[in-house]
Amino acid sequence: MKLERKKVLITGASSGLGRGLAVELARAGNDLVITARREELLAEVTREAEGFGAKCIAVAADATDEAAAEAVVNAGIEAFGHLDLAILNAGGGTAGSMAEFSAAEVKRIMRTNYDTMVNFLCPMIQHMKAPGRGGVIAYTGSPAGTFGLPKSGPYSAAKAAGRTLFDTCRIELADSGIRFVALYPGFTDTPGLDPNDVPVKGLIISSERAVKEMMGAIAREEEHFMFPATIRTAIALGRALPEPLRRRILGLAAD
Repeated sequence: MKLERKKVLITGASSGLGRGLAVELARAGNDLVITARREELLAEVTREAEGFGAKCIAVAADATDEAAAEAVVNAGIEAFGHLDLAILNAGGGTAGSMAEFSAAEVKRIMRTNYDTMVNFLCPMIQHMKAPGRGGVIAYTGSPAGTFGLPKSGPYSAAKAAGRTLFDTCRIELADSGIRFVALYPGFTDTPGLDPNDVPVKGLIISSERAVKEMMGAIAREEEHFMFPATIRTAIALGRALPEPLRRRILGLAAD
């Protein structure tokens, strides 16, 4: 997909990667529907996007609310007639041990990182599956969704669920014209990152680099894209290890 003159929906667009994607897509000549909970931050992003000549519709909404999410999608369709691309980026991690989490806390983290994606995914599929339409739906997952990580259990589970659901979508909707892109950025320098959670400080990449990598993967319509290469290699090595050895190494790293 050529990322020019497209109508793009971005969730989690008030800060971090979502904001960076909104600004760069506006700079490239795309029109936007942006959403997040914080209206004042969305207004800032809107002003920046409009400074590049883009049309930008901002809708403050709670992405965990199914009806609110559907209303955002409908607002974008009403404003632009159709949507070519959706980037489902809302979410955030909470570190902690399963020995300490309550069931309510686990469910909250799952809602923040899974429901926020599903609530937009389903109405976007309904919109894009119409004959002759199609489009791209991209999802910001995480390398943490590859296998269970200590101190990140609910977050890892939510991201694994998202990855699996996208796999199913590719099979069931193969003839629909909808392409599904799953993005797995590593540790990125955004407001949501706690540097204390990063085992090796050299693994942190800039938000600007992450946005560039994500836009490239979306343009190429890559089904799975994990970055940077150091994280991709580490995950590949972890997958290749016998599970008992992998668990032992992850346990030592968590300590």
